[in-house]
Amino acid sequence: MTSDENKETKSTIRNFRGLEYDINDPRFQGLSKKAIKRLLREEKWEETKDARKTAMREKVRLKRIERRKLMREGVIERPPTKKKLAYLSELTNTGLIIDCGFNQLMTEKEIQSFVKQLSYSYGKNKTAPKAMKMALTSVDDTLKQVMNDKLPTWHQWVDQNKEQRNKVSIHTESYLDLFPNEKLVYLSADSDNVIERLEQDTHYIVGGIVDKNRYKNLCQDKAAGQGIKTARLPIGDYLQMSSRKVLTVNQVCEIMLKWLEFNDWQKAFMEVIPERKLKDVEPVENKS
Repeated sequence: MTSDENKETKSTIRNFRGLEYDINDPRFQGLSKKAIKRLLREEKWEETKDARKTAMREKVRLKRIERRKLMREGVIERPPTKKKLAYLSELTNTGLIIDCGFNQLMTEKEIQSFVKQLSYSYGKNKTAPKAMKMALTSVDDTLKQVMNDKLPTWHQWVDQNKEQRNKVSIHTESYLDLFPNEKLVYLSADSDNVIERLEQDTHYIVGGIVDKNRYKNLCQDKAAGQGIKTARLPIGDYLQMSSRKVLTVNQVCEIMLKWLEFNDWQKAFMEVIPERKLKDVEPVENKS
């Protein structure tokens, strides 16, 4: 290879955070510099995923060992049990409705994932310092069967002691048959309305679907067709995000619970949204 050819070859090599890449690589064709860097960043994130998980597990394990040691020595108090947290939990007059009427749009695996999210949502609401009145609506036989197989304890959710009984209700009916329309707000990332605060005596509907964002405007269109108000969480007002982030049902529920606890959206988002979704995110300054 001549010196001119060598220079020409080297001129296509770039370096991004210690990673060398060839701009003539076919997978970069038609992409801007910013898009190439985003792709490389995502690939690097995926490549190190297993190592990060291993490191995180080890960090958690060591932290747990140290915490137990400190508790045995009386340096710190033992944390309250889930039963104690549930007893101390205050039930607010803010409603949380999970619309379970999307089973026909999900695969069997997605329905199973949704059931896990229901379990997480119930658990977080049960022990939250300020809990919401939680209702599952449009629960059909398909969903019940998956819940029976994957989450057999769901029958106990509405058969708890007196303090817990009002925290969750399960219905085969639609929310339209259970609550006044004027008290309903359907949460949708496609809504033009932004929530500033969660209101008492209002029921916020979360669409119970796991779809990896393949159904555009699904919840927005459904609510509009039913004459129900819509709104979106104010993520963009508090976090600078390079792209739209898809939140799971339980993440949306937990963000709402954190807001009720702290009355601080930014803190709620930062505490709940997973690290992998925050890798390109910066907090918006001077928001409270």
